[in-house]
Amino acid sequence: MIKDIYSDPELYDAAHWWKTNDIEFIANAASEFGGPVLEMASGTGRLALPILEKGINYTGIELSSSFAKFARKKLEKYGDLAQILEGDIRNINLEQQFQFVFIGFNSIFHLLKNEDVALFLSCVYSHLLDDGLFVIDAFVPHPIFLYRAEQKYYVMEFDWPSGGHCIVNETNHYDPDSQINHIYWYFNTSGDTVIHPDDLAWLHPVSYTHLTLPTI
Repeated sequence: MIKDIYSDPELYDAAHWWKTNDIEFIANAASEFGGPVLEMASGTGRLALPILEKGINYTGIELSSSFAKFARKKLEKYGDLAQILEGDIRNINLEQQFQFVFIGFNSIFHLLKNEDVALFLSCVYSHLLDDGLFVIDAFVPHPIFLYRAEQKYYVMEFDWPSGGHCIVNETNHYDPDSQINHIYWYFNTSGDTVIHPDDLAWLHPVSYTHLTLPTI
C-alpha cells in the first residue's frame, strides 16, 4: 500500500518523535532576534511550540491542509499569538514583514527545481525586515548516503498512532543530473508494509549562492 505521510499528521509526528535537536537552536534564535516570527513549511507545529512558549508572535505557512488543521488544533491554547495559514511558500503575500524567518528540518529540499528555490527566496526577502534574520536548517548529505547500494537500510522504529510497533527501512536512488534523491520509506507493522515515496532535491549549500535575491 502506498501512503503519503504528508497527509497524515499524526503518523508524521509519531514517526519523527526523535527530531528534537533543532528545538533549542530555533527557540534561542527567536528569543535573540524577537518577533514576529514566520516559519515557512511549518508542518504540524512542532517548532512553533517552543517559540510560542516564550510569548513570541508566530505565523506558520503550510501547504498541506491536513497538517495546517492539525497544527491549529495543537496551538489553539496560544490564541491570537499563533497563526497557521495554508499557502505555497513560493508565492505567499502576507503584507507583513517579520523579524525572524526560517525554514526547518530539510523542508527546503521539497522545492525540486532551482526556479522554485529562487521564488521561495524572493518571497522570504519580501517578508523579512531589514535587520531581520533568515535561517535555513538543512542536512548536507554525504556522497556515501546518496550513492548507496540499492537495498533496504534501517532508519528507525516508533509506535504506530493506531497501535502496534513499526520498523522503518528505506531505499533511495539519486539522480545526479537533477540532484533529486528518490527515497522510499517502508513502514513495517504487524506483517503489513506501507510504502511512502518522497523526492528531495539534495542541493549543496554552495548551489544556493547561484540563486540571487532581489536587490534594493
